[in-house]
Amino acid sequence: MYGLINEAMRRLVCESSGAEAWSAIADRAEAPESFAGMSYYDDDVTYALVGAASEVLGTPAADLLRDFGHYWTTRVGPESYAEILGATGTDVVSVLVNLDHMHARLQSLYPELRPPSFAVSGEGADTFEVLYRSERQGLAPFVVGLLEGLGDLYGTPATVVHESAPSADQPYDVFRVSLAR
Repeated sequence: MYGLINEAMRRLVCESSGAEAWSAIADRAEAPESFAGMSYYDDDVTYALVGAASEVLGTPAADLLRDFGHYWTTRVGPESYAEILGATGTDVVSVLVNLDHMHARLQSLYPELRPPSFAVSGEGADTFEVLYRSERQGLAPFVVGLLEGLGDLYGTPATVVHESAPSADQPYDVFRVSLAR
């Protein structure tokens, strides 16, 4: 993953738990304390940081990933990618429908980007499904946080349920999203 992911995680931990906590996490993960946003780091570094954060902060990894997903969509996205995000859509559903197009645009900036894929089923209703496909395992809680964060970002709080994980018959996660309008 690109360093911007790990750097955003560092920011979140420092804001919520302090710089000393981040230092302990980086030390336990045997990772650097800061990351170059445009540099590519092995995914194992990110997974090690999440595991170390869980141990240091005494919080389940799934909860940390969910919080990070929410932080990503409500803080990092608007601060770092406002122009691209604004061109993607003006509400939760339009952003989700166009997310793969946004990732394709970002690949010109990040040539090693291996983004997930999102599809929306039933997007005309207040309740719909999001189909998430990624080569990376274990990120469903992060996606829940992303989806909840999008709801908050666009003023339509979202209730998100992870309905199913990938299987031999289904190569993607399914999330049910209900928007409060």
